[in-house]
Amino acid sequence: MKLIYQNDTRLYPVIRSIGCFVRSCGGIAELKTGRALTAGQINELWDWAKASGNVNRENNVRRSAPIATKALRMLGDKGSFVEVATFQNGRTSYYASVSPEMRARPKSYIQKIKTGGTEGTHFRVVGYDGEVLFDPYNPPPKALSIFYSIIYAYVGGKDAGEDNQ
Repeated sequence: MKLIYQNDTRLYPVIRSIGCFVRSCGGIAELKTGRALTAGQINELWDWAKASGNVNRENNVRRSAPIATKALRMLGDKGSFVEVATFQNGRTSYYASVSPEMRARPKSYIQKIKTGGTEGTHFRVVGYDGEVLFDPYNPPPKALSIFYSIIYAYVGGKDAGEDNQ
C-alpha cells in the first residue's frame, strides 16, 4: 500500500506545510484498514477537521481521535479511535477515565518529535516500540528528540465488535 505524503502537490498548501498531525491521523486509519486515502480524501479530511472544530483557526489540531475516526469512515471502516494515554520518558500514562477493557485494546501511536526544521516539531506514526511505520513527510525530517506519543485504542469495526488487525 502506497500512502500519500503530506508534501504531495495534490494536497492543499496548508497540509503540505503543517499538516503532519492530520496526515498522521489519516495514517493510523490507513494502516488499520490496509487501504490508502486518495489526495482528494485527504483534502476532504482537512476540510472536515476545520469545519468540525477539530482543527482550530490557527490550524492546530484540538482533537485528533475524531479526525482519525473520520478517516476510518472514509475508508469504509465503522470502528473508532479513542485517545487513551500518552507515552513519555519510558512511561505510559493512561487517562483516568480509561477502563481496563480499553487498555487491553489494540493500539495505534502518533509520536511528536523535535526537528531542526522551520516548524520545529513534527508528527509521525510509530509502533509500540517506537519504530516509524509512516512518516507523512518525504523525505522524513531528522528527529532531534521525542516529546511524547499519543496512544489510541481501536473500538468496534466491521466485524460486530471484533478488532480488525
